Amino acid sequence: MLLSLAMAQFMVVLDFTIVNVALPSIERDLHVATSTVQWLVSAYAVAFGGVLLLGGRLADSYGRARMYRIGLVLFVAGSVSGGLAVEPGLLIASRVVQGAGAAVLAPAGLSLLVTSWPGEAERSRALGIYGAVVSAGFASGAVLGGLLVQVSWRLVFFVNVPIGVALLAASMRLLPPDPPRHPGHLDVTGALTATAGVALLVLAVVQVGQGVPAIRPVLLGLAAVVLLAGFVARERRARAPLLDLSLFRDRGITGANLTLIAVGAYSAGQVLLITLYLQQGRALSPILTGLCFIPQAAGAFALSGPAGRLVPALGPRRTLAIALAIALLALAGGAAAVLAGSLPALLVAQFVLGVAARLSQVASTLAGTRGEVAARSEGTASALLTATRQCGSALGVAIVSATLTAAHGSAAQRTGHAMLVVAGFALAGLLATRVVPPAPSSARPPEPHHLFHHHAGGVP
Repeated sequence: MLLSLAMAQFMVVLDFTIVNVALPSIERDLHVATSTVQWLVSAYAVAFGGVLLLGGRLADSYGRARMYRIGLVLFVAGSVSGGLAVEPGLLIASRVVQGAGAAVLAPAGLSLLVTSWPGEAERSRALGIYGAVVSAGFASGAVLGGLLVQVSWRLVFFVNVPIGVALLAASMRLLPPDPPRHPGHLDVTGALTATAGVALLVLAVVQVGQGVPAIRPVLLGLAAVVLLAGFVARERRARAPLLDLSLFRDRGITGANLTLIAVGAYSAGQVLLITLYLQQGRALSPILTGLCFIPQAAGAFALSGPAGRLVPALGPRRTLAIALAIALLALAGGAAAVLAGSLPALLVAQFVLGVAARLSQVASTLAGTRGEVAARSEGTASALLTATRQCGSALGVAIVSATLTAAHGSAAQRTGHAMLVVAGFALAGLLATRVVPPAPSSARPPEPHHLFHHHAGGVP
């Protein structure tokens, strides 16, 4: 059962990097622009982040095992549709279905894991194994994507099908039956409003610098603000809100989510940039491009154990500041490496970025799920962390795409300048850490259940 649940989340994480590596091949085969193909990343992130809170509520209301299976079916259906797509519109729509499936699958799977190992010691061991398997998804996606693209980019979608079918069959035997439920009111309107608002905001950013009339992105941006404001207004008066707005009264929760928006933006942005640069700027094959992401995954994996001890010792605020400062230096170093044409220096920067990513994930999770406010609705607090990171990922990819479109010069020059923009996200995150309150001197180490949420979705 543990392996089955871990592999489901592995598939969700894998699908982020495996599609990124295939983007240049998709761009050539379907004859689409970079600004269009980036929606294969943004659409997945928008749907995942926008539907995640609803997915958690569905699991609580209709049963974890049932929603786990429904999420698997949606994810596999989106994968089949993406593999068969012959035009970019259908391919982007398929990624939306995949993202929605992941948003239903991820919280249901995590809830099943936590409730199936109630003892503190056994839960800690189970979560350690779960986290190790999921962490491998980032590097595996890059390498596997490179191998599959050598044959056809369509295989990066079809590879999910046998995995999903096997997990669905295993769930029939391994998952405990759902207890009787009394479904409550679901704020579907709120979920749709939030998702549409984020999608329009991403679209507005993408259109900047594409030669379209300036009024178009302005109108899209205003529509996004209206929809997001409407979401906030609805959550204030909804009988069963998707998001308890009182959570933001806690500085730790607010600061952690602001930081994760920046982390999601620079993480997804740099993955897109490096993928396009290595294949288009340096003419590397997809498999070699995938291998170049191993240092970043190795940096995150190397600190998987020590991070759990460092964060309680330093406190979330100090650790977040250190992690974002390291990320800022790594991204600036990566920009310099690209402009200088040094691939070894770029790989070193990737390793350092992986170290920073693991520290920031553990620290932001602890800051965003501790305290009296979070204790009253820890499930929502942890789902919110994943949602904000996914929304940050969508915005980061959109801004990077717009920067590449507007920039001039060689591939290295355009990538280097865009990397400096990505470094600006890390700087914004570093400033946001000031919102997180300092840890009290008598703070105790966190309980194990605080640390599992950092693999709720996205890259490690």
